Formats: sequence, C-alpha cells, structure tokens
Amino acid sequence: MKLSKNKIQIFAFCLLSLLSWSSVFAQFNTVPYSSRSYPYIQYDSCSLEHFGKDGNLSKFYNKLDKLYFSGKGQVKVVQFGGSHMQAGIWPLEMRKMLESLSAGNQGAPGMVFPFGLAKTNHPFYYKSECEGEWEITKITDKEPVDTLGLIGITARTSDSISSIKIIFNPVANISERKFDKISVFHNVEDTSFIVKCFPENIVDTFIVNLETRATEFYLSQRIDTLNLVFERQDTSNASFYFYGAYLENSDPGILYSGIGVNGAATSSYLKAEYFKTHLKAIKPDLVIFSIGVNDAAGKSFTKWMYVANYKKIANKILEVNPDCAFIFTTNNDFYHYRGGVNQHYGEVYEAMVELSKYYNASAWNMFKAMGGYKSINYWRNDKIANKDRIHFTRDGYRIVAGLLFDAILEDYEKHIVKTD
Repeated sequence: MKLSKNKIQIFAFCLLSLLSWSSVFAQFNTVPYSSRSYPYIQYDSCSLEHFGKDGNLSKFYNKLDKLYFSGKGQVKVVQFGGSHMQAGIWPLEMRKMLESLSAGNQGAPGMVFPFGLAKTNHPFYYKSECEGEWEITKITDKEPVDTLGLIGITARTSDSISSIKIIFNPVANISERKFDKISVFHNVEDTSFIVKCFPENIVDTFIVNLETRATEFYLSQRIDTLNLVFERQDTSNASFYFYGAYLENSDPGILYSGIGVNGAATSSYLKAEYFKTHLKAIKPDLVIFSIGVNDAAGKSFTKWMYVANYKKIANKILEVNPDCAFIFTTNNDFYHYRGGVNQHYGEVYEAMVELSKYYNASAWNMFKAMGGYKSINYWRNDKIANKDRIHFTRDGYRIVAGLLFDAILEDYEKHIVKTD
C-alpha cells in the first residue's frame, strides 16, 4: 500500500507519542494500567527481535495500514497459550490496544466456548448458560475420548434437546462488537441433529460448510448474545459434538481470539484433530505463540521436542494461510510444583530464536522484559502476580499485555516510517 508522506508523518507522530508513554509515566511514578512503576520491569527490553531479512510481519503491517489509514479490511489475530489465555485478560487487553490506534476498529468477539460446561473458568468477559447432559474432552487429557478442535475442548451430548447460551459481560463492550455471522463447529457429517440459532426470525440463511466443519448462520440484524439449540431429528443413539463458535461481522476492524486451555502444552495442541480445519474459518494474519510454561515446568523438558512440537503447530497454520506472521513469546518467569524454579528459561529462549530464524519470524523475550530470573517474586510481592508464582493478577496481565503491545507498536512505527 502506498502512503502519502503527510499521512506517514502524522501517523508516525501519533505512534511516537504513544511510544513515549513509558517515559512520561515513569516521571510521575506510574505506568499504563497501573498506579505505580516497577523498577524491576525492563521497559527498554520491550522490543521484538527479528531473525532473517526483516521478519514476516510486513504483510500483517500492510493490512494494519489499510485498516488504519483507509478504514478497510479486517485484521485477524490469534494468540495461543494455556491458562494465561483461558483467563482472557491478556488477549482482550491486546485487542483493545490494537483497536485504539484508530477510531471505529472494534471487531466482533471471535472464538467462544462455554467453559462452564467443563467446570472451569471462563475468559472473564463472558459467561455461559447451558442445558442438557454434556461430557467433556480436553486437549490436556492424557488420552482424549472424543475428537478435538481449535478451541481445545469438546462438549458431547446425546440428549434429544440441549442448548448453549453465551452472554457477554459489560467489560466486553459488546454493544460495539455485535455480530451477524456465527460459525458453529460440530460433527457436520452426522445429520441426526439440527442446530438452531435464536431468535430464529432474524436468521436469513444458514449453510453447512464441510471445509470448516461448521454450520454458518447469516443474520438479518446484529445481536449481542449467542443462543443455540441442538435438536435430535431421529431415534438413533448418535451424539452431538460441539467444538466452539466463531462470532464475526463484516465491518472493518480487529478480530482477536485468545485460545488457551488450563494446563495446555505444545503437545496438547497436537491432539486437536480439527485444529487446521477450524482455523480455516479465521485464516489469521498474525499468530502470537505463548505456549510453554507447561512444557518447561516438567523435568522431562527437552528443547528439541519443544521446537519439534512448535513446528508441527506452525506448519498447520501456514497450510491455512501461507502469509500468516508469527511472534514467538518466551515464558514468563515462574515457579511450578512439578519443576520448581524456572530452570529451562535459557533453553526456551534459544528455542524461540531457533523457531524465529526458521520461519523468518519474530520473538519477544517476555522473561527478560518482566525482570528475568526469579523476578516473579517481585511481581507477587507487588500483587501483580498470584501467590502460585505462575499466573498474574488482572492488573498483572494488563501490564504484560501493555509490554507486548509496546514491542509491536515500536516495530510498527518503524514500518510506517519506511513505507514511502
């Protein structure tokens, strides 16, 4: 995309102003999303490391240019992880900060799942109400009973009628994120069940997409609540498998999906048979990989297996979109009951460098940015990390998101200046 010199100067000024936040806030003993500064956080280390000619972010940045400068197109981001993603705070804050660079870019919710069915925590910005008897399979199960998809959890029922409702909390700002297209991922080859979307009177049409294994609903008006009913159509003993839903609309904007299951490691995602199939419904422009704490916590951790697993996941994504950009983030500093102190931090960083070189991608050293070895103790003492010294508090996740956003923003500003 060709940008005028005037636009470059104006937008570069805005971006440079944003990038100066850290130094400005530091003068007043504060940082974004917090009432005070933290001397152990390495703010100057919040940069992306590129390996190769210029990394593979240029096509992603070009799509951002089109959205920010022309108000056209959608930019789709997926961030993978474990419990850090399931909490939902980190990806939601990233979404909001990317949207903030230009007005009117609030995208639809993206991927959702009724985590309450699995008796586990929801991302904090929505909840679910469900009826029927459901059995749950997760990618973290040692030997999964049922097939799994992109979201990492499968809900199965044999009831003649059941339902799932997703309700967004006020923090989701759903009034600006209403959706009119719903992709319901399920076992489409089995016609024993029919999927209904309510209210039915606004369903213009629906199609069964065999490529993505989803029933797609197209609505005549936008809604703010997902309400699905599943009805058996025959007397068979068949089961209905629900893998999640993708909520979108046609407006220009940022569509950011955080995907994570508590306890998930890289090997967990390799159990998802329909990972690539469901990802076709999104076709992400950028994937941020934040999987690794559960890999590195165990004594059996080896760098070569970690890299091999990541390559298998990354290759599946590139089969869906060969132009997809990657950012590999290192683990945070942590303690774990299985592995004790974060003993593999060096090997994890080496793995991220190796992967970034292999895919001409970028790496973000989260471990270094948060303060390095045993810095999780400082975060815990300041109540921005939990007592378990693995997870963060809500304020902590906001700070982490801000640090990663600063790294991307700094890199994007360089792209803007070069584009002429």
